[in-house]
Amino acid sequence: MSTVPARALPGDERTRVERRVRLLLTGRSVLPGVIESADAGADLWELGMESLAMVGVMVAVEDEFGVEFPDALLTRETFRSLAAITDAVLSLTSPEGRP
Repeated sequence: MSTVPARALPGDERTRVERRVRLLLTGRSVLPGVIESADAGADLWELGMESLAMVGVMVAVEDEFGVEFPDALLTRETFRSLAAITDAVLSLTSPEGRP
């Protein structure tokens, strides 16, 4: 019988968020056949992501996590990699990152 910890460790939360972001991108057919195995730090733009796909990713992430990207985060850099998107989500969902 496995037990669920009362409070997740930060690394565990990061892993869960990154997994959800990867699944979102896979479900939206962003870089099909690539995103499933791409390293978290891989440059999504170099792998072929386009601006229109980024907008779709942004909307999907906002819907999935109940956040809204402030103008300051609407940059190529925020959506450069799974790790960067995960960082943005974690900052927007942490108590310190909320307005």
